Amino acid sequence: MATVTIRLEDEARDRIAEAAEERGVTLSNYIREALELHLAVEQPDELGSSRPGGEEAVSLTLFQRKVLQLLHRNLLATQGGLTESYYDHDQEVRSLKVLENGFAGEYAEEFADISEPMTRAECELVWDILDMFRIIQGSVYELGEGGWDHIGVENAERYGTFRGFDLNDSLESRLLAYAKYLIKTDRWTEQSSAFSRENKGGNSHTPRLPTYRAMLRVFKPLWRQAVRGGSRFHLSAEDLRQVLLAAPGAQPTGE
Repeated sequence: MATVTIRLEDEARDRIAEAAEERGVTLSNYIREALELHLAVEQPDELGSSRPGGEEAVSLTLFQRKVLQLLHRNLLATQGGLTESYYDHDQEVRSLKVLENGFAGEYAEEFADISEPMTRAECELVWDILDMFRIIQGSVYELGEGGWDHIGVENAERYGTFRGFDLNDSLESRLLAYAKYLIKTDRWTEQSSAFSRENKGGNSHTPRLPTYRAMLRVFKPLWRQAVRGGSRFHLSAEDLRQVLLAAPGAQPTGE
């Protein structure tokens, strides 16, 4: 095994040593396990078939995005597929005047309909979350009749069901928009009910990302172990129990 030397503040070193002692492991093992867990959560996994192909990251400037947007609009317009919501005659005339005359102070208006970009990491986070709940639900089905009751967690179905994102949070609102797009393009369609009118279009009205991340930290190593060697493609009742109990507020049955 390779050896890596790192420098820590005394306070950080003491906190890590205390945590390692509580778990009954050496300082070295504790740090190694923490790094492995971090990589398991942060690195993307090809968990499902719904993920877009291609690993190479593509970056587009604001200008490039606007040009491509207009090209796609023109293509739709030539085929009669551009809806009225994408066309405002007066706005188009104003834009022409701005560009023809070079009114630099008005240029920002040209990009008013272009949202801030989501990073590749944010997209992968949504994929991970949707994959996790897909696998949880499929695994519960494999448990047979009354599957949720076999897990040993109070309100197991509630904790094991995807509940959208908080529209009032700047990051979660972007994740929500992307998740909706994925559903509309026929990916992760088993989660479509989360975006129904009854479920407020996927708006959870309370932050969900901390819960999802806590569950992912437990889920991803368990899932990697479950599929290692191709022996099985679902989680056991005990695996599910650990994942659901990682959600803040979840409690074992009978407690």
